Amino acid sequence: MRAGVHSAGIQGLACSAEVKGGLRRYCAALAEAVGDGLVGVYLYGSLARGCFHPGTSDVDVVVVTEGPCSEVVVSKIVKAHGEAGVPVDATFVTRSQIGVEETPTPVEFVLKPGGEERVVRLPEGHGDFLLQRQDVYDCEAAIVGEPAREVVRPVPWEALARCLDYLFPHIVPRFKNPALMLSRIAYAFANRKLCSKRDAGEWAMGALGEEWRPLVAEALEKYAAGVPDDRGPNERLRAFEGRCAGYIAGVRGAGGGMMERAAMRKVVHEKDRE
Repeated sequence: MRAGVHSAGIQGLACSAEVKGGLRRYCAALAEAVGDGLVGVYLYGSLARGCFHPGTSDVDVVVVTEGPCSEVVVSKIVKAHGEAGVPVDATFVTRSQIGVEETPTPVEFVLKPGGEERVVRLPEGHGDFLLQRQDVYDCEAAIVGEPAREVVRPVPWEALARCLDYLFPHIVPRFKNPALMLSRIAYAFANRKLCSKRDAGEWAMGALGEEWRPLVAEALEKYAAGVPDDRGPNERLRAFEGRCAGYIAGVRGAGGGMMERAAMRKVVHEKDRE
C-alpha cells in the first residue's frame, strides 16, 4: 500500500504557509516517485523542534524506503527535490540500514538543498547519521507513512557518543552557528540526550562558565534573528571549542578520546603563538 502524506502533521508545523506548501508538494511527489517502496518521511531538526528560521534553516528529513531505489526512481526523487521550493536536506536509507549502529553509518544517498540538485553517494558511510536517527526518534514527526517509533529505534548512548566524537572536529570550520553546535555536543554528553540549538545555548549560558556567556548570548541572538554565524574559525571560537572539549572530558572521565585531543589542540595553538 502506498504511504500517505500526513497533511495534518504538516499543517501543525511552526512555519509559514509557503514552507508548509512546499513540504506538502515535496512529500506528495516523493510518494508518487517511490510508490509502494516508501516506508516513511520523518522530519527532524529545527522545523521539528519549533526553531525554524526562513532563509537560514533547512527542512531536515530522513526518508526510509523498503530497499534501494532504482536509478529511474532516483531521477524522479531528484526532480521532486528541485521543484519543492523549500530547502530540503534529505538522507535516504533503507529499512535495513535504519537499524545499523556503526559510525560512519551506511545510507543510500543524500540530497542537499541548493541550486543544482545532485545525488551525493557516501560509500564510506554517513558520519553523523545516528544523530539524525535519534532526532527522528525524539521528535516523532512522521509526515509520510508509518509512525516514526514503529520504524526507528533509539540509538544506544555509546553509539551516539562515537558519532559525537566523529562530528566534534568539524563543527568550527564547517557548520552554521558553531558556538551553538558545540554547546549541543557538550549538552549531549552532560545529559545523554539531544536538544535544539536554542536549548543548548540557554543551557551553556549557565553550565560552561561566565567567561563564555557573551559569546553564547551573541550566538543565540543571531540564531533567534535567523542570521547565520558562519564566519569560520577564529581565535575565540577555537578557545570555546577547547572549553567544550575540556568540559566533555571532565564529564566522561578518563578516556575522553577525540574531545581531549581537541582540548590539546587549543593548548598547542596557544604555545605556538607564544
